[in-house]
Amino acid sequence: MSRWRPSPARWTHHAASETPRFSPTVEARATRWALGSALVAAATTVLVMGGARMPLGGGESVGSLAALLAAIAAGPAFAVSFALERRRGYLAWRNSLPRAKRVTDLIALSAAMMMLAALVVVAVAELFQLGFRGLTIDPFGAAALVAAAVGTMTYVASASGARVTSTGVASLATLVLFIGTLASMVSASQGDWWRFHFSELGNESGYAGYQFNLSLITTGAVITALANFVAHDLEVGLRAHVDTAQRRARLFAWLLAVIGLCLMVAGFVPDAVAFPVHVGAASGMVVVFGVLVGCLLTLVPGIGRDIAVFSVLVVAGIVVAVALWVPIDYYNLTGSEFIIAGLLFAWLMLFVRQARAYADAAAPAAALAAAPVAQPDGTVATV
Repeated sequence: MSRWRPSPARWTHHAASETPRFSPTVEARATRWALGSALVAAATTVLVMGGARMPLGGGESVGSLAALLAAIAAGPAFAVSFALERRRGYLAWRNSLPRAKRVTDLIALSAAMMMLAALVVVAVAELFQLGFRGLTIDPFGAAALVAAAVGTMTYVASASGARVTSTGVASLATLVLFIGTLASMVSASQGDWWRFHFSELGNESGYAGYQFNLSLITTGAVITALANFVAHDLEVGLRAHVDTAQRRARLFAWLLAVIGLCLMVAGFVPDAVAFPVHVGAASGMVVVFGVLVGCLLTLVPGIGRDIAVFSVLVVAGIVVAVALWVPIDYYNLTGSEFIIAGLLFAWLMLFVRQARAYADAAAPAAALAAAPVAQPDGTVATV
């Protein structure tokens, strides 16, 4: 027994600081960002078009203009909202991180939100262009459409910045990579790129190559930011089981960060530029994933049985996917990469959610253990 003292902030503030909040302040700020950006986007559209008509989709189109303006507005909206909510106590645990890490994380998340906003707007515009073949829009009609698109994406970005969670960051990484790769696939000038491998998309000299490599770089940066979110959740859960929680959680942070860095290297160094570096980064990512799974199974007592079983199945699935390429020769490298990427990101989403549940399950028990208990002599103690 010991004399009472305030329970550690890492326990008592976990739920309050991690739970997404739908507050009037957050909604009002998101609405103001949306309205302001929509008005600026409408005026910009009228000035840029200068009386000409534009198609919905394509190179010089209403959709491409809307995507550019949506990206420009979404990034700052997300960053400002994230910074303001952090000052108000949301994600207070991040204050212990080095300033450089906090800044790079914010840049990575904001850049990913910008990219996602642009990709979504372009995808919608291209889809509608297919439905309205030959349609062109006058400046005022285009202004209304661009304002709606920019306002919507800016609202989403501002609201998302105020409610950043580990699962949200993982979803952002997955969406950026999936939509970015899909955009690169459909715009590739070499229609038979799939006969080689996905990295062939990064060798394109035009938009497709730029889009694919940027998707890899941005996704990798987001995963490095995700590393600290997951490590925090694991540390909270581990403190209920072991005395080395911080050290173990830091190990997972480094492993995830290395995976993100490998993905970034693969994007910065395309296959055609330096084959050994590109392949080494891609292969290293899979190897580090295997190490991460091994650490998860041995260093995290009490983690959900489902994630343990699923992790083993994913590793087995990766081995089978490689074997179907070499030596079985059932499909080419593209098929193997497709299956491996799907397995890895499916595992990532489940792992992040399980880590969050692991923390949520441990925090109430720890807070209860630290609660004051009245003693017969009138003192207050904790167990």
